[in-house]
Amino acid sequence: MAKRKRAAWIGAAWALAAGGCTTLAGLDDGYHLKEGEGGAAGSTGTLSSTSATGSMTGGGGAPPTIADMIDDMEDGDNAIHEAGGRKGYWYSFNDGTEGATQTPPAGAGADPFAMTELAPARGQSTIGACTKGSGFAEWGAAIAIDLLYVEATRMSYDGSAYRGITFWARNAAGTQDSVKVLISDKSTTAEGGHCDPEATEMGCNDNWADPISLSEQWEQHVIAFEDMKVGGWGLAPLTSTIDTTAIYSIRFQVAKDVDFDFCVDDIGFYE
Repeated sequence: MAKRKRAAWIGAAWALAAGGCTTLAGLDDGYHLKEGEGGAAGSTGTLSSTSATGSMTGGGGAPPTIADMIDDMEDGDNAIHEAGGRKGYWYSFNDGTEGATQTPPAGAGADPFAMTELAPARGQSTIGACTKGSGFAEWGAAIAIDLLYVEATRMSYDGSAYRGITFWARNAAGTQDSVKVLISDKSTTAEGGHCDPEATEMGCNDNWADPISLSEQWEQHVIAFEDMKVGGWGLAPLTSTIDTTAIYSIRFQVAKDVDFDFCVDDIGFYE
């Protein structure tokens, strides 16, 4: 199987790994969509899609197609597609720096993560998961999804049938173009029972990571599970590569001291 480090394709028409920090703002039960309710859909962002015939900017060969869609965002709520044994939600979180801003805000409570209308649309796609902000000085900010969240409990999801994830993304002009994609497994999250969030030498959240570079055009990004690495500051993982039989969340994180404004669309697993 050919290794594909970080491939990005420009389309036609179309956390926490920072310094061992475990301080989160906005990670409480309130960020989730309530049963039977639809999330807010009307938040219009500053990003717009680009209709262009693309050229390949990553490795050779055709980009993989999505074998199992996690979320295409078109329903406008913060819930991922309830399929393939998954049930989870989008949310924002950050380091809680006083005076810093993030939209959608962390810990939204009665106002869950709001999707963004793409203007103009990215081909047939009209809604994406977007965030923007500035002023974070500790480790930064992120948006994320939990793959299985049941009765206020984050649970593991078996993604071993797949080789990785693929999604489309772009950033606004003049904003941070480096984003770290992180996936937590049973070694790196407290729910897995291996690490200890209260002990520095056994720290959690040193998640499996792969950095990507965004552009102002929509690009398809491919993240192979086998290419993801931990930062090395937390408790050593149980396995040499991510344990895909027990993954918890997928995060898109920016570093501290940057202005950020980016969108993610059509995220799924590939085989």
